[in-house]
Amino acid sequence: MIRSSLCLLLAATLLAGCAKTTPNETNAEADFVSLFNGTDLTGWRGYNGGPMDGIWVAQEGGVLHLTGQTKGSPHANIITEAVYDDFDLRFEWKVEAGTNSGVMFNVGEGPKQPYLTGPEYQVLDNKGFRSGKGLPVGPAEHTASHYGIEPAVSDETKAIGEWNESRIMLLGNNVEYWLNGVMTASYEIHSPKWKAQVAAAKFAKWEDFATLDKGHIGLQDHGHRVWFRDLKIKEL
Repeated sequence: MIRSSLCLLLAATLLAGCAKTTPNETNAEADFVSLFNGTDLTGWRGYNGGPMDGIWVAQEGGVLHLTGQTKGSPHANIITEAVYDDFDLRFEWKVEAGTNSGVMFNVGEGPKQPYLTGPEYQVLDNKGFRSGKGLPVGPAEHTASHYGIEPAVSDETKAIGEWNESRIMLLGNNVEYWLNGVMTASYEIHSPKWKAQVAAAKFAKWEDFATLDKGHIGLQDHGHRVWFRDLKIKEL
């Protein structure tokens, strides 16, 4: 009889423990804050006060769309009004053939372009994009690479026109890039390896690159159409 009571008590305790973990798992998703309300560009502004209305537009289904501009138009990069430090940023995106875009973090205003301060998670048509000289770019500039520094460990991009799921995690100086469930890059800002890589890349001449401990999240206009949705962030 005592043994039966103990078994019942143990079972009840285990069930109670399971009941306690379920809300926590649910709340993990609830901790994320949406960066796009699906209706307008509240919470965003043009980088350095630049234009964005009519260029970045809200579409049906909670999609933030960068429309194609006339060739030669100034790029209309946008940034969050809020500034973020450590975070887990998640977003979905798709592109048309030939597209180049990107998502940057720790962006500071002032320099001509947001990528002069903020490290970039590249968003690209890896096979179809061509540089201003009409040439394909190397793997270090492909989607989900440590942009301009080292290639992604694998190409996890989906077919043009399909939605991809991306993630940027920043904790201190440690950064992770994810694409469609695979971690494609991991690096430590200001580490000896990182400093050597920067010194050997075009960033060597960018004195403000990756100098900020916190900053805005930026979406890049590189003259091509791109779509984003489910942009959300959790501060760590």
